[in-house]
Parts: sequence; structure tokens; C-alpha cells
Amino acid sequence: MTSARTKTGLAYTAIFLFGGVIALLVTELAGLSRVELSPWHSLRLGKLQRTCVGGQVSTFSAWQECEEKLITRSGEMLAEAVEHWPALSRFDPASPTYDRQFTPDWNHTVELVPPRPVGGAVLLHGLSDSPYSLRAVALRLHDLGFHVVAPRLPGHGLFPGALNDARWQHWHKVTALSARHLRESLGEDAPVIMVGYSNGAALAMDHALSAIEHPDAPDYVLPDRMVFLSPALAVTRFARLGAAMETLARLPGLEGLAWNSVVPEFDPVKYNSFPVRAGYEIEVLLDHVERRLARFYEDGRLDALPPVLTLQSVVDDTVPPGPSLHRLYDRVHDERSELVLFDTNRETRVEGFLTPQGDHLAQLFSPDAVRDFSVTLVTNRKGPDGAMREVEAVTRSAGQSQTTRSPLGLVWPDNIYSLSHVAVPFPPDDPVYGDDASDGLRMGGLAVKGERGALQVPADLLARLRYNPFHDYLEQRLEAFVQPLIADQ
Repeated sequence: MTSARTKTGLAYTAIFLFGGVIALLVTELAGLSRVELSPWHSLRLGKLQRTCVGGQVSTFSAWQECEEKLITRSGEMLAEAVEHWPALSRFDPASPTYDRQFTPDWNHTVELVPPRPVGGAVLLHGLSDSPYSLRAVALRLHDLGFHVVAPRLPGHGLFPGALNDARWQHWHKVTALSARHLRESLGEDAPVIMVGYSNGAALAMDHALSAIEHPDAPDYVLPDRMVFLSPALAVTRFARLGAAMETLARLPGLEGLAWNSVVPEFDPVKYNSFPVRAGYEIEVLLDHVERRLARFYEDGRLDALPPVLTLQSVVDDTVPPGPSLHRLYDRVHDERSELVLFDTNRETRVEGFLTPQGDHLAQLFSPDAVRDFSVTLVTNRKGPDGAMREVEAVTRSAGQSQTTRSPLGLVWPDNIYSLSHVAVPFPPDDPVYGDDASDGLRMGGLAVKGERGALQVPADLLARLRYNPFHDYLEQRLEAFVQPLIADQ
């Protein structure tokens, strides 16, 4: 009798909880569906964008020609659809945040050719970003003598709605066109590297695996080195809901369900709004890459992968850094590969306010953690005055249990407690994301305060660190990593 009552009670509890979840879901969906969309969310490039990644576009130059048409047409569509631009709109030619103000245009495919190239570099930006994400890296590699190609991946650098028509296969194709263009420009013997930021790292890895699997295919170039910045090799499973939400959004009045976020578009080189379709595409891409990595590892073919240098913040709200890094480095057996982690600020007054979410990566420095690759932690050190603001690099070389410590001559800036996913590639003096608000548009220097809920822009978007105070060290590691390729050139 008691057992029957218990089962009945549990059943009612389950029904109550299920009903509560459904009610919360309906409430959330109702809220999302009431989002007010602007033309830059609703417009689609459809057929023209699909043509640019179709079978008739088979060369890098053909892609560039089609890209010019896309950019021109996107501007025309917005001008026809919008009568009055919002303040600081990236689409307004009179705005200080106008997205076509740069020379070269970093919302466009960028190619930098030195007088005497020592090698080639394909730079792949992240999701909702533009080639600008890797501007600093592109300029540094160009200074070193690399012929740099930073393609604008389909759906990006136009308006957010264009991402709804982009598929991961389109990004894969443009990656291949860029790599083939470099190989044909430089010849078979020139070294080629690939740099991937966030989603770009997954595309670089997918391309490298394709080159291993199809060694005679001209579309694939096996790079000699790969560099990953905040790599997205794993994401949250919530992204899988993208296809279902997109389907629901086709119903009248539910158009807002197609968007994970709708935010004013004031960033000149990155979309603030994010469609759920884009999240779904990266999830499908990462599942595809993970299956290939697992298969290649089982077959013993991952030994053909080039060395990889990864630079990653130990805290990352965009990509789960633990699962992302384990997918790659649990399978890497190359002493030339390197992992550089940027720790949180361990200064006493700051550390007490931090969550422990970045601590799990510290296991890489446990006494028994001997790895087949080198690991470096950029972290606090005690200065002559006893303060913990100075920074050092703690390195455990491949196959070694001991660590070495190297002061970097850098300090944690005031009021910064960690890096972020989006901060890693950008230097402090970046024209858009740097920390000097007095010099043009420096969104990294914004420090707005007021009542919560008063702004259209989420406060966490404005508070998130947008530049890397240790970018000089990033460039040092990048240069040292590629130096063996160009020493004899």
C-alpha cells in the first residue's frame, strides 16, 4: 500500500515538474517570438550567396569576383530597406562605426603579399566575426615575409541575416580555395601554415584531415604548422536546437525564434546578433570533425598532422575549453606541439572573487602530468614589492616532469581579472577593441555605468574583455613556432 502511494506521489511529482518545464519553455518561446527584428535580420541573400559557393565558382579569383557582387548587393538591399539608421549603426556610411571604413576592408577577403614571400598563411576567422579578428596576426606574419590570405567566410561581413543561408560546407569550400590559391602562387616547396580563431580552428583541422585523407587532391593543402586561438572544437549541446527553432520561426509571429540574440549592430567588424542556424552549423561541423579525429586516431593517421600551437584562456564563456582542448591534445603525440594557457588573475584581492571554473586546466601541471607536447601557463608571480601583479610563463616541456619559469616583464592591468574567448587575438592598441577610448573607436576601453536594464545592449557584452594584455607574448610564441619553417628560405 505504502509502495503504491509512493509511486503515485512520484508520478504526480514528475507530472508537476514536467508541466513546470513546459510552462517555462512556452514562456521563454513567447518572449523570444516577440523580439523586434530589423531589416538586417530579415533580409536574405539566398540565391546569390548560394551561387558564390556553387560548382561554377571553382577558383579563388572567381570567389573574389562573386564576393564583390555580394558586398555590393548587400549594401543596396539595406539602403532600400532602411529609411533612418539607428545611432552608431555599422551600416550607416555617416557613422563612426561604419563597417566599410577600413583600408584594407577587413569585412572583406584580405590578401597581403610581401615582396619576397618565405611562405604562405591561411587565416580563418570565427563565427559571426570577420577577417578583422586576425588582423594583428595577419600583419605580423606579413612582416615576417608570409603571403597572407584571410578569407571572408560565407555569411560574414555583410549583415547578420546572411548567416541564415551559410552552411559549414560553404566555409569548408572557401578554406580550400584559399589554401589552393596559396599553393599555386608559392609553388610546391613553400611552407604553408593555417591559423584558426574559434570556429576557424575547426575549419583548419577539417582541412588538414582532408589533406591527409586525399593526398593527391589539389583542393587540399596539408599545412606545415597550425596555430589555434581560442579554438572551438566543442560547444554546448544547446546548439542542436537550432534546426528545430528555425523551423518554428517560419510560423507567423514566431520569426524571433530564429535568433539566439538580437542586439543593436554597432560593432563594425562583428555581428552582435546571432541566428540559431549558425549555432547549429558549428555543432554539425564539430561533430563531423570529432568523428574524423577519432577515426584517424584509431587508424594511426593522426601522426601525419602538423605540429599545433594553441593559445587559450582558462576561462571561456563561448567554448568549453576543457572538452575542446581534450578532443585534440588527448590525441597529440608530437613534441613540437604546444599549448599556452592564459590563467586568471591570481592577485590576492582579485582571486577571492573568482569562480573555480578555470582551475580544472591546472591538472596539466600536476606532478605526474608528463605530456607528449609542451604546456605553458601564463600566470601571476610575486614582484620585488611582494605584489602579485607581475606575470611569468611556467613551462613544462614535452616528456618532462619539471617546469621552468620565465618572467615576461608584463603585469595584469588594473580592473582585469581574466582574459576571455574574444580577447585572445587582439592587442591592447587594436583600433576597434583596444583599451584607449580617446583614440577613435576603442570598444575595449568602454566603461559605462548606470542602472541595470536601461540599456538595449546587454551589460555583459560591454563588460567583456575585448583585448589581450599579453598579446606581445602571443606574438613571440607565434614567431618562435613558425621560425623553423622560414629559417632556410
